[in-house]
Amino acid sequence: MKTITVMELQDGMEIAEPVEAQGSVVFDAGTKIDSKVIDRIKRHGVICVTVKDKSDYATTHYEKIQYDKDFQNFCDIYRNQLNIYKGTMISYMGTKQSIDSSVFMSIYESISSVITTEGQLLDYIYNMTPNEDELTYTSSFNAALLCGTFANWLNLEPDEKKLLILCGFYYDLGKWNIPNDILWKPGKLTEEEFALVKRHPVSGYAIVRNDTNLNEHIKNCVIMHHERYDGSGYPFRMKEEKIDKYARYLAIIDTYIAMASPRSFRSAFTPLQIIGILEEEKEKYDPQILIPILEKIADTQIGCKIELSDRSVWEVIMIQKQKFSRPMLRGENDMILDLISRPDLKIVRMV
Repeated sequence: MKTITVMELQDGMEIAEPVEAQGSVVFDAGTKIDSKVIDRIKRHGVICVTVKDKSDYATTHYEKIQYDKDFQNFCDIYRNQLNIYKGTMISYMGTKQSIDSSVFMSIYESISSVITTEGQLLDYIYNMTPNEDELTYTSSFNAALLCGTFANWLNLEPDEKKLLILCGFYYDLGKWNIPNDILWKPGKLTEEEFALVKRHPVSGYAIVRNDTNLNEHIKNCVIMHHERYDGSGYPFRMKEEKIDKYARYLAIIDTYIAMASPRSFRSAFTPLQIIGILEEEKEKYDPQILIPILEKIADTQIGCKIELSDRSVWEVIMIQKQKFSRPMLRGENDMILDLISRPDLKIVRMV
């Protein structure tokens, strides 16, 4: 809501609070403003009127958060730091000159300083609407931010946290040389296109391998982040402990970022949907990392509202450890629903 002078009233506005004069209600809340309404308000000598703002018409969490000042501040800082990151990395790929780690840590700190909780970061990233032309850059950028969150959740030492964040900034730079029309193609890739995409860990490694100032774990993340714990990944089909520990972190983060990002052919998956997919494919990831991360992500969803496949809307009230993606829900009239007992119902979106 906002309070404005009578002179600022315009046709189509809606009164948010009753307009009173001499102890009587002239117009009730909800009245639509037109010339007749304005004239009558003026005749009663009213000076100011409270009308509905754009934010008052927002119904979903996505719509409401767009008007949140903290979120808007985050977006401004995020976009500014993203441009710095993008320019730094493009220069690095062209010159191969080492980047001082303080540059990236300054970027990370600038953004993390306006975040109060790890759950808030996930929420903000999920509700941003990046330009599709910049998805390649935002993917790596968001991964670095989530590396900090994962490090906190896993209680990593400060040096380990810093290294994981740096891994996030570098790990996917091999994709930066793939044309966007292939990388973000809405339809199925041809065999040749898919082969080009799958080469990005190797092409990325070719960029970083001779950088003597770059930690070996970072280089390993660049070439190993698509390896999978069960040996089903690429490019070398490595298994279990043979995959660098930091690359095992990035495998989960990279998958989460990919599914949480909107595409021209689909909406972003909700966090609980992503958890469900990762639970189904859990053999691909290091269980010592995956399970605590899934639980932490699930915990951030408590209090959120979701829509199910039958179009009913519920609030998440409790996470169930036997299946993090199928929480306990509360609906109208305090009705409780156990999603584990209703496999026929699917989560379709956040509300």
